[in-house]
Amino acid sequence: MTLILGVDGGNSKTLAAVGDDSGRILGVGRSGSGSHQALGLEAAMLQIRGAADQALAMAHADVSDLAASYFCLAGADLPEDFDLLWPAVRNLGLGHEVGLNNDSMASLRSGTDNPNAVVVALGSGNVAAGHNAAGQEIRLPALGWISGDWGGGGDLARDAIWYSVRAHDGRGEPTALQDMVLRELDVPDVDHLIHGLYHQQIDRMRVLHLAPHVFDVAEAGDRVARHLVEEQAKEVVITAVALLRRLDILDTPSDVVLGGSIFKTRSVLFMDAIREQLAELAPLARIVRPNVEPAVGSLFCALDLLHVTVDESVRNQARESYDALMYVAKEEVASP
Repeated sequence: MTLILGVDGGNSKTLAAVGDDSGRILGVGRSGSGSHQALGLEAAMLQIRGAADQALAMAHADVSDLAASYFCLAGADLPEDFDLLWPAVRNLGLGHEVGLNNDSMASLRSGTDNPNAVVVALGSGNVAAGHNAAGQEIRLPALGWISGDWGGGGDLARDAIWYSVRAHDGRGEPTALQDMVLRELDVPDVDHLIHGLYHQQIDRMRVLHLAPHVFDVAEAGDRVARHLVEEQAKEVVITAVALLRRLDILDTPSDVVLGGSIFKTRSVLFMDAIREQLAELAPLARIVRPNVEPAVGSLFCALDLLHVTVDESVRNQARESYDALMYVAKEEVASP
């Protein structure tokens, strides 16, 4: 049996999956951030190795059993990042064949096998990439505002706070975002909010968790929140269309994969805005929302390294076995 490892190392967490060449997932693991930009190189590698070891233990496998490993990592943005990361992931000793890419590729691969495809992934931040049938690959730098990016959980949360403060002091219009922010961050008023943020007394992860609630406030009809959600939808489409155009597949049937935790929202407003705008600017594009986690997409990348075809049966096997493992893991946690 050929075993492979896929690792999705994000800014907030790292997920690892061990599987075989049929797509069956045998073990999963989870740890903290896998981004060297967030933690430093050595600490990020420890988190990645920790998630991989958990997955191997669940699979009752050893490192020596791995034929290939593929690492899709946040922070793998510029050439100098790859210069740091390549020797680091090889030194982990996880597999005979090793692949490395940005975490956007995990989201892309989790959603489609189409050679003409782009991905916009929104988690705590945002990443975007794509490739075409000619073998060209484009990945945006994903360095925040310095590389022209906006969107994702971090920006949505910060903007929700920004609009709330301006509503409080009279520079902005009233918005239900203010009550939501105060409630979710458990502060009595905006003055305490500003004080807590300034003195770093409010945990960053709690701030990030504001993002899903922005969509709830927008769905309830708040004008400011609706504007924020519509701007996020517009940015998704602008990014996808730019990549399709640069890859010369704007007029070719292509997939636009929407990955990351932000797209797990049930917001009708958000998805309708994306569909309408994309249909106008890229009518041949098909929206794809993955039904497997990015870690499974990384595992598919490992299968690509071994020239194993990822077809519908492999995808179904991966989804069903991964869901079964996660169900068992949750049951074990819930047991007394």
